[in-house]
Order: sequence, then C-alpha cells, then structure tokens
Amino acid sequence: MLSKVGSFKFHIESYVCDFTEKATLPVICNFGLDAASIHAQQRGYGFEQISQKNMAWVLSRLSIEISEYPGYNQELIVETWVENVTRFFTQRCFRFLDPNDKVIGYARSIWAAIDLQTRRPVDIPERMPGLVDYIDADKICPIEVMAKIPPVEDVVPDMGYTVRYSDIDINKHINSVKYIEHVLNVFDLNSFKEKFIHRFDIVYLAEGIFGNKLKLYKHIDVDDTCIIDTKRENESICRCRISWKSI
Repeated sequence: MLSKVGSFKFHIESYVCDFTEKATLPVICNFGLDAASIHAQQRGYGFEQISQKNMAWVLSRLSIEISEYPGYNQELIVETWVENVTRFFTQRCFRFLDPNDKVIGYARSIWAAIDLQTRRPVDIPERMPGLVDYIDADKICPIEVMAKIPPVEDVVPDMGYTVRYSDIDINKHINSVKYIEHVLNVFDLNSFKEKFIHRFDIVYLAEGIFGNKLKLYKHIDVDDTCIIDTKRENESICRCRISWKSI
C-alpha cells in the first residue's frame, strides 16, 4: 500500500505571480487541488477511477492559512493526506513548505462525492470502502476548523459577473478556484500592496452554472477581516471569510 501522506513539488513561474512577484492565493489553492488529485489518483480514488462508477469529487469547504507566499522561481512543496472519512464527506489536509522544509502554511478541506446523474451525495464508505485505509489521524493540521460564515444582507453589491466558458470545469459547474479569483477582484491593488491574505475560508453552497448572473456582497468585519457573499438572485452559492495581515 502506498504511504498515507503524499508530497508534491511545484515550481513558481512568472505567469502565476502577481505584481508583488509572489504566487497568488488562487495559484496556491490550485497547487493544493492538483496535489489532492494526484494523491487520490495514485491510491485508486481519483477522477478517472470514480468517474467510471458515475461519481465525481466536489469541494465543499476550504480553509487555508499562509504565513509566507512563495516567490518567483522558487519551489513549493505540498503535502496532503486524508484526515477522516464520514458517510458523506472526506476531510483532507495540506501542509505547504519551502525547499528548506520551512512550513509556510496549512489548509483543511471537506469533499463530497456526488452521483453524476442525480447530483446527490453518495455514501462514501459504501461506494469506496478502501478509502478508509488511507486515513492518517496522527498527522497534525494545526489550523482551526472553519467557523460558520454568516450571510451578507442589506448592502449594495460590490461587483457582479456572468458565468462564462472560462469559469466552467469538467463537472460542468464553476471551478472552485474561479470563485476565489472573482472574490479577490472585489479589492483594489492598494489592498495587496499594504497587506496579504493570511487566512481564507470558503464554503460552497450551491452549483453555479454557465450563464448565471452573480453578485458579490462585501461586509467589513473587525480585525482586518471581511466576508464576501456570492449570490445568484437571493441565493448564496458561496461565502468567504478573508483575514488580512500587514506586510
């Protein structure tokens, strides 16, 4: 049996950096999702294997904390492992390191497996019984579990967009990282000159599909924290909590 923890190396190219010459949060999230995909595929539970059983993995929640963003021409090491498996969800964790094994971040994620025809969650232990063999309950992910993100109400939307071709992924809904990209576009450049995103929480509540007209609502909270609520008409389809730190 393969090891429970997977370790994967990514190189930071110029085209994944922003004007600060650092990799962006969506890029780091993408690297994490790439690592998760490879880790699952190598152990028999990746996209190709479960799609043959008419299933797909869907990201439900993601919390990521970064203390230091990797810069241009540097390498990022992503470790990932399955922390727990319940009836309808799996909990997967990540650790981010620089080439000198310095820890620069962690992430927690929750995934559901859906039936591709009904779009309903499936019983994971029943449909994928061997997955529990890869649970590593001993490896520690020290960041806090996501607290509930309240809706944003009674404010004017900060921006809106219509879901287009480039937003849609292989499961025919908005790619999970595309939500993050659109959320960050709410902020101006000065926000990223003076601060960096230390913690980002996102909960996916409904599937966004091609042609949906979405609006983003922002609420400034205390201690450099804000909430972004992405809505389709009056329905929230995802909510984010963003915590900033001064550079």
